[in-house]
Order: sequence, then C-alpha cells, then structure tokens
Amino acid sequence: MSDVQETSAGAETPAAQVDPTFDLLDRPVALEGADDIILSAPAPDTPTVDGRRVEDPRLIEALSVPQEFTRADVLDRVAKLGGVLRVLGGDGASKLLVSSDVPEPARTFAVLAGVRIGLVVELPVAAADGASSVTRPVVDAETLTIRAHRDGEETAEESPHAFKTAVRTVRSHFEGVAVEGGGQARDLDRLARDSRIVPAPSRRRDGSRRALVIDGEDVLLADVAQHLQGLLRTNGADGL
Repeated sequence: MSDVQETSAGAETPAAQVDPTFDLLDRPVALEGADDIILSAPAPDTPTVDGRRVEDPRLIEALSVPQEFTRADVLDRVAKLGGVLRVLGGDGASKLLVSSDVPEPARTFAVLAGVRIGLVVELPVAAADGASSVTRPVVDAETLTIRAHRDGEETAEESPHAFKTAVRTVRSHFEGVAVEGGGQARDLDRLARDSRIVPAPSRRRDGSRRALVIDGEDVLLADVAQHLQGLLRTNGADGL
C-alpha cells in the first residue's frame, strides 16, 4: 500500500501515521500508569508450569485463581511476544493467525503483539459447538499461527537461535500455547521466558493499513485502538 493518499484536489499528502499499542501501553506506563490494572482473566482450567500439568494439590490451589495484570505486566508480555514473533520471521510474515482455542490472557497478548509489530492479525470465530471455525482463514508459508498445544505434540527446539534455555523464572502466561510457522511448531512459553530475545519496540505506521481481520471483516490500523481498548476493558473474559 502506498505511503501517500490522493486528496480531492489531486495533490498527494502523507498518510496519517499511528501507533495504537504505544498509546495504550507505553505512553501511560511512562506517565505513571504502570500499576493500573487493565486486564484480568479467568483462573486456568488446568494449571500448568513449564507446559506441564501441575499435580501438587497446594500448587494447583495457588494457581487456580483469577489473574490480574497491570499495564506494565501487559506491556512486558506484549513487547516480549512481539520480539519472539520477529525472531521467527514476523517482519516478513503476511499475517498472524490467533486461533480461537488460545486461552486468555495469551490471546489478548497475541493480538496486541501482532498489531505492535505491524502484522495483520486474523481472528477466526469458533463455531457454536467449539469444534471448528466458522471462517476458514488461508494459511500460507508466510503465516504465523498462535494456537493451543495439541495432545502428544512435540514442539521443535533445535534452532540456530538461542531457544533452548529459558532464563527467566517468572510465569510467561503462555503455558500450553504454541507458535507455528514455516512448518514447525515451537513452545511459546519457553520462548517468552528466554531473556535473550529482545522485546519489540512500538513504531508508527500507515493508518490506512489493515490491522485486524475479525470474522472476515477488515479493521484499519487507524481504527484499531477502540477494538484493543474493548479487549482490555472487557478484562479478557469474552475476547474479541
């Protein structure tokens, strides 16, 4: 898409540049809004640590509580996930597909991260019985997909990048979630906890670009802020 737009008089003017994740996250954090609670999510159905189901009853009790996230928490995870997606080829990807089976809060983080690094984020809508998607998104070689782990799935860890050792010990909140691209699926929890992957900065982009595809309907970057605000305002319980 061109970086200029035609005016009614035929003159060319620069397209409006916008940065919705900076306005929602980075700027308020810098202006003393870091501790504001902006997202909550239900308690996990199956508590996990490092992608494994928790068996200790005391740990299950400790993890089976609703989750709350400050603006700084959300920014930390969104920027880190953006960095992961860039390392996996997000800068050249055509879109990010966020599957309807991704639980909260990972689903919210994924949407914000995709918008942050300039991907078109596609959100297929689950069927009423939850068995399949109403929409059938096109998945090509340049699509990155964030989805739940499949039963018995082994995720690839071999890579020329530093993906094997998870240095961070804090919870990533991506347990049980995989990122798939280029024919390989990787454990997103491990990547998000690797401190050697650099968080992605925000950047202003052409507001006339597509940013979201929700149930087949395009949302331009200039209009996406209200959708992201609604996602946070609904506390992640209903999703997009």
